[in-house]
Amino acid sequence: MNQLVTRNWRDLIRPRNVPVDDETLTETYGKFVAEPLERGFGITLGNSLRRVLLSSLQGAAITSVKIEGALHEFTSVPD
Repeated sequence: MNQLVTRNWRDLIRPRNVPVDDETLTETYGKFVAEPLERGFGITLGNSLRRVLLSSLQGAAITSVKIEGALHEFTSVPD
């Protein structure tokens, strides 16, 4: 059982690095791209990031998120 868990974690698809888009970087805005991710992990990662930011930043709020290819909040995000 332990070997199976170890193999699953070792073979997990994860980003090598998370680059910052220097062209759009300002004091109040930053664009980061984390890819590739396992199927469904983007939702997990995004929700965790949102919760941390909401609980840690005083006087700030996430007002919008733009996902390339999503036309509205109920659009299925393509693989």
